[in-house]
Amino acid sequence: MNKVEETNRHKLIWDFQKEIIKVYEENDLTNLSGLHRDFILNGKNILKWYYEAIETKNARDPNFDFHRCFDDLIFCSDEILFYTALLYLYRPYLQNPIEDAYPFDGKIIYPYTQTIEVSRFNMFTNSLYEKIYNYWDRIGDLIAAFFPDIFKDSSNIYFVKSIDKFPSKFSNSENFLWLKSFRDNQFKEVNSKRVRIVHYELAGTSNRWDHIENPTNKLAIEKIVNERNNLPDFFKDHINYTKIGFEKTIQLIEEITIK
Repeated sequence: MNKVEETNRHKLIWDFQKEIIKVYEENDLTNLSGLHRDFILNGKNILKWYYEAIETKNARDPNFDFHRCFDDLIFCSDEILFYTALLYLYRPYLQNPIEDAYPFDGKIIYPYTQTIEVSRFNMFTNSLYEKIYNYWDRIGDLIAAFFPDIFKDSSNIYFVKSIDKFPSKFSNSENFLWLKSFRDNQFKEVNSKRVRIVHYELAGTSNRWDHIENPTNKLAIEKIVNERNNLPDFFKDHINYTKIGFEKTIQLIEEITIK
């Protein structure tokens, strides 16, 4: 690659980043660190807040790296934001089988076409389920770090386990109750889809074969298309859950260390 090609590619990277920022702004998307990395969430500096909350003389896992955990939470939040923006970017250009319908042998066919936009959209969707799981897995690690006597095996800690084995003396906390409700509802839903994608069948494969099995069923096709097109908004809701969940977790840690 010559110098001109290299320069043009580098420019393309930053031109693309400018478009992504536009998508962030158009859809009111942001992450834990903020689009300008000021770390301000609801008027509070979360960088300062996090490190003040974990500075405690109370028992906590001496081997847990709180610095790395914070970095992971921030990076996971960045990933969820970026992939969600990509869904919004690609959504207007997805093939619409209702618009592309044509008559055949006395019936109306609603065709499925694997365009580059559809393919990329499905890739980002698969990744988002995993990124959301990664984020909450780190939240689970953080909570468990304050109960080393309960969570002794650091290799076997995850969000659901941290909530299910959480000490009963703190179970009336409003912060814990929010986390538990999230674990039982929104997280359960997104994790069941992640498990299917990781272990059984990718999102694009499911959509394609659901479509193939119903090529003349307009109601079924409309349902498939609507569910696909609603995914950016679904993941935008989960961005909001990550921010609320961070606040609830830090407030819960403050309650734990005080008691």
